[in-house]
Amino acid sequence: MKRAHAKTEAMNLAPIALFAALMIAATLLIIAPAHAQSSDPVIAQARAAGQIGEQTDGYVGVVAGQSVSAEVRAHVDQLNIRRRAAYTSAAAEHNVSVSDFAAAVACQSFERIAVGERYRTEAGQWLQRTTSAPVQMPSFCGNH
Repeated sequence: MKRAHAKTEAMNLAPIALFAALMIAATLLIIAPAHAQSSDPVIAQARAAGQIGEQTDGYVGVVAGQSVSAEVRAHVDQLNIRRRAAYTSAAAEHNVSVSDFAAAVACQSFERIAVGERYRTEAGQWLQRTTSAPVQMPSFCGNH
């Protein structure tokens, strides 16, 4: 009976262990895209202006109602293409779906949203982080 209980416990812990492994991998992976966007002055300026922000799908989006230049759109598209390539590679390496890996990265990205920056919630609403309104973490991020 103990053996069956241990197996059940292990099965219950498997998703948690997988999510933890994804979070570790996502943490390592996020360093490159974060560096790429911080070194891109167009992305940095648009983010600071509240024109773009992180989304729960692991990609950057244009904030609804914001008018952005073709240059900003092109830089956002290129950043998301680079992210997609990195997510695809890492997902294959960890034997998970690209969307699951992107979601794990989104959890890490949401933890790093600075005061004044905008982000898109799971409900699709664009919010701005303030000192009095912390980021609404996606429900799939666990203990937040």
